[in-house]
Amino acid sequence: MASISPPALASAVNNEVGFAYTFAQIAIERRLQDALNVQAAGLVRLVGDAAGSGSDVIRVTNIGGIGYNLAMSALASETAAITPSPFDLGYSTVTIADYGLAFEESYKAQILGREPAAMLDALVQTMPESFLRTLRDLTATTIAGFSTSVGSSGAALDMDHLLDLLAAFRENPGAGQPVVMLHPKQVSDLVDSIRSETTLSLSVSEFGGVQGLQGGAQTIRNFAGLGIDINMSTSVTTSGPDHVGGGYSAGGIGYAVGSTAGVRARGIDAIRIPEFGTIVTFPSSSSTNGKETAEARSFLGVAAGSSDVFVQRKILSAT
Repeated sequence: MASISPPALASAVNNEVGFAYTFAQIAIERRLQDALNVQAAGLVRLVGDAAGSGSDVIRVTNIGGIGYNLAMSALASETAAITPSPFDLGYSTVTIADYGLAFEESYKAQILGREPAAMLDALVQTMPESFLRTLRDLTATTIAGFSTSVGSSGAALDMDHLLDLLAAFRENPGAGQPVVMLHPKQVSDLVDSIRSETTLSLSVSEFGGVQGLQGGAQTIRNFAGLGIDINMSTSVTTSGPDHVGGGYSAGGIGYAVGSTAGVRARGIDAIRIPEFGTIVTFPSSSSTNGKETAEARSFLGVAAGSSDVFVQRKILSAT
């Protein structure tokens, strides 16, 4: 018991019956996060499902030397024999691998927990986002493995490098529009370089359209009026002094899953997300020692398509 002398000061009263702090009357805030969804941005396409196939390797076949790639031969006469032509077959492969994520919570934490968003049931709801993060990281790693590059190691990315990328697509008929994924620092360097382009004379609105923030979006549509969309992500890899982004034909990177629809996980609480090749379970063995565990397992692979089919360039620039 404490004697409170007049006047009763807040510090004296709170020391006995108050709190060191209270909680804001708003929902728990999420920390800053890179939320680029490479599926929605068109950076990868689903190329197959390994479920029931007997193999964890999927081949994506391609054919060439026919159609627009094969001209007809002139004949010596109207009765001349025609020599049959060969054609080309090739393939790329995607291999399914295992990925996992788990959260654990004690029974006492469930009893005393004050913040629902920090408890196990809410954390389980974020697991599909973690799948998409994994898919994005694997996409960035695949981009870094492209054999041909534009840009200069150790140098900031500039408009000359972007024009080199566009030239690669222009000079390969049929390549289509490039899909581009860059680190935000690469985009900042690229935007900064536009200010010194002597061939550009921008109005205030055009200047704002190029230099301004894009409403918080991680995809910049029709960058600088050049007809390409640039996707920004910190998943872009770093190699030595460089960020390694990339540009490639749509479909130039593909992913495959193993559907979990047929997994015979025991217990009614199993959550299956077949299109993500993911299943969430609550192993009964984890209930010992007064705790509960949630495990997410994903069966996923990402790989580059054949360079015979797609134009693929990694984009180097200084970190």
